[in-house]
Amino acid sequence: MSKLERINAFISVIENNSFAAAARKDGVSTAAISRQVARLEADLKVILLKRTTRQISLTEIGAEYYQHAKKALAGLEEAEIAILDSHSEPTGILNVMTSRYFALKYIIPSLPKFMALNPKLNVKIELAERFPDLSQENIDLLFGVSMEGPDELVRRRVATTRYVLCASPVYLEQYGQLEIPADLAKHRYITHSMRKPNNVVTFKNNKEIYVEPILWLNDSHAMRKCAMQGLGIVRLHDYIVADAIAEGSLVEVLAEFSQPEVPVFLYYQQSKYLQPKIKRFIDFYTAK
Repeated sequence: MSKLERINAFISVIENNSFAAAARKDGVSTAAISRQVARLEADLKVILLKRTTRQISLTEIGAEYYQHAKKALAGLEEAEIAILDSHSEPTGILNVMTSRYFALKYIIPSLPKFMALNPKLNVKIELAERFPDLSQENIDLLFGVSMEGPDELVRRRVATTRYVLCASPVYLEQYGQLEIPADLAKHRYITHSMRKPNNVVTFKNNKEIYVEPILWLNDSHAMRKCAMQGLGIVRLHDYIVADAIAEGSLVEVLAEFSQPEVPVFLYYQQSKYLQPKIKRFIDFYTAK
């Protein structure tokens, strides 16, 4: 039993919330996992875990050791990946999360070329409009978001966009035109439930107008559809509503007060040795 195995056993117990669950995941007995953790504590001459019949929890020194151990093992894994993959072509599955519209506009049109260039790489694209925990959800890349992410993630600018306030002609005929930003507070507003806050609209010069939404949705496509049906005013990225505005089913309002363009980013976990599959995707989709 090596020290590395004991450290891995300790981490597994923490991340699976019990000795039994860790044992099942690692394919060993609960007693074996317990012995490994006990041996680690004996080596370090400290108590890492508080044990009761119902639950386990980290001691103060245990929590500190857990963070350092995780970081050390991650560094070791990165080094091994770099050595094994430094000269190999991308393989395995690349997990990408992006929004529906960003996928359709930016990723999918070039996807045949990307996959032809990387024939041994499979791509899994999850369409969602939220900011995930990349490490916990096994996501390699978050692509095409304008919101700020955690400091520990690396971000790359991939595009720019502009928020557009718009409504259907039928809605504007029924509820009236908007002349100034303050008018928005009197109108029916459809918001995205993932925005923080989702009841504030910011105009140029950082002027903020508080609104009372009549509808919350977590999907931009659904927001767009509701606006086209005359349910209210929406605030969406220009690439989401450009075609609807061009064909007249939506009309932009308060355009002269809108904010300047904002950057759109891709995010990935910081790593000294970036996996070839991630690097290849980033290089391909950020090439000028």
